[in-house]
Amino acid sequence: MTLLFQLSVVFPLAAAQAWMPAMRWLGGIRIEFLPALVPWFSFTVSRRRAITLAIIAGFAQDALSAAPFGLTAVAFVIAAIVMTGLRDVLARELPPVQLVAGAFTSALAGFAACCVAGFSFGGLFKVFVIAVITGVLTSLLFFGIEFARLFRRIA
Repeated sequence: MTLLFQLSVVFPLAAAQAWMPAMRWLGGIRIEFLPALVPWFSFTVSRRRAITLAIIAGFAQDALSAAPFGLTAVAFVIAAIVMTGLRDVLARELPPVQLVAGAFTSALAGFAACCVAGFSFGGLFKVFVIAVITGVLTSLLFFGIEFARLFRRIA
């Protein structure tokens, strides 16, 4: 799998994440696509490439948020290191594994942001809701990206 294909997944999802409106009925949270990519990278490519792509996705996430630049990249790298270490034990094809991996990545990034901004009940609730939504998105992204990879092989 080429780096070009992997980056062609990161940048459109970063643009889609920036374009999505805030959900006011959930406290103004936004859907985050980039934390859902880190598990796919971690379970699919080599550790070095997964860490590189986690850094790129983290910097893209930091460019779209008010968090200090590099904070989310560090959280994504930690998640990528943990998941690449566990990839031999976990079955990447199972949706519950994908859901938990995506929620873990998002919660780790949210926890890092709370360490800087301060902890509050509302902030922790938002981290939890975003982690659940990202977990579901991770399963959907796994399906979509694997379908695109299959289509690319066939065509």
